[in-house]
Amino acid sequence: MKNIFKMRYLLFLLILCTACEEFVEVEAPKNQIANTKVFKDDITAKAALNNLYVSLLTKGFLNGNTFGNGYILGCLTDELKVTTNQITDYRYFFEGAVLSNNNAVKTIWNDSYHQIFICNNIIEGLQASTGVSSEVKNQIIGQCLAARGIIHFYLSQNYGDVPYVTSSDYKVNQSISKTNSAEVLNRAIVDLQEAEEILLTVPSSAERIRINQEVVQAFLARMYLYTQQWNLAKQYAELLIDNPTFELETIDNLFLKTSKSAIWQLKPLNENGNAMEAYSYVFTSSPAPNAELTQSLLAAFETNDLRKINWIKVVNASTASTHSNKYKIVGFTTPSQEYSIIIRIEEMYLIAAEAAAELNDFNATNTYINAIRNRAGLQSLNITNTNDAVNSILKERRVELFCEFGHRFYDLKRRNKLNELLSTKPNWKPYLQNWPIPEVELNLNPNLKPQNNGY
Repeated sequence: MKNIFKMRYLLFLLILCTACEEFVEVEAPKNQIANTKVFKDDITAKAALNNLYVSLLTKGFLNGNTFGNGYILGCLTDELKVTTNQITDYRYFFEGAVLSNNNAVKTIWNDSYHQIFICNNIIEGLQASTGVSSEVKNQIIGQCLAARGIIHFYLSQNYGDVPYVTSSDYKVNQSISKTNSAEVLNRAIVDLQEAEEILLTVPSSAERIRINQEVVQAFLARMYLYTQQWNLAKQYAELLIDNPTFELETIDNLFLKTSKSAIWQLKPLNENGNAMEAYSYVFTSSPAPNAELTQSLLAAFETNDLRKINWIKVVNASTASTHSNKYKIVGFTTPSQEYSIIIRIEEMYLIAAEAAAELNDFNATNTYINAIRNRAGLQSLNITNTNDAVNSILKERRVELFCEFGHRFYDLKRRNKLNELLSTKPNWKPYLQNWPIPEVELNLNPNLKPQNNGY
């Protein structure tokens, strides 16, 4: 069974790599020369944008592979227990043995800045172009500005102080200095605010696979929450909650490509492909080939929680070996059934609940958190103080958003609760709140020094 799984996985990667060749490649600078592309028409501009989405799907923070950010942060925190004896990047994270030469640390950094280069290259190329229609130009620039802000947001959450790159000029970027992580978040918000204005008239895609105004508003809600701008966090989250485009989807249908909860999802490259997350998390026999869900995560669910019933699969009851079953399809279907959901409406309810609690609006807090709980088959809460609200919301976020792009790590980090991991992870060290800057990058650019504490 394991061999069949591996063959399917390799076949999927082969098709994925082949599909990437269908798009116009906007390459990173070679031989230390800037490579800004001026687009001659709408077709070439759209092809370059497609290349950005291919990269977001297959590399960096948003890919669903075992070498992606979500899987690694699940291992770093208390979502995933690594079971393999093989030397893998995620095993180093699970054991708290991360070094500055870790391959995942380097690869996610490089892939992310390559994606930012693509964004900047497209923006500059479109600004210099006279052959692209103004409507297409604004639509693409808006998406690239938003993607640039989103990627920098993730970089700051993982690495701390990082460069905020807004140019494709290699001569500038090769000696760029780090920006304080708080300022990185502020600059990301500025990029998203500009994108929100540019994308004002862009209609939502039927499949929700492109960045539009609603996607920008959802990430702004998250960033305002992280920066403790409670009024704005609540305001933006409520924009999405009140938007009739989105609904709280039933538990069993939430991760289908037709999900009404999805604000933004990424489409598999193959027309018959499904989300990569199923390949990463699903296994059919015990012991798990890579990692399984932790006992502490399982214990966080209340009795009769429909999310535990539908989103967790017991593979071996005697050993309590379980996996995330949010995405269920390992393989191809005609047509595709599952896309990778990047951000969804349930998070907006939890953002609104948390922001409302900080504003002492407990009626709103209860309304929003109980909407999530009731649809999971749980009884309503009656929260009357901020401390209880925050603790209840963090618990709700844990069981709602597990194994989705590192929410658990980010929630503990922004609430200064990462040291709580010591109760289940004896190798946890406080300095792991920031990844190391890749050693090779420090050697290439001394302006990135000093290295993060602990490495």
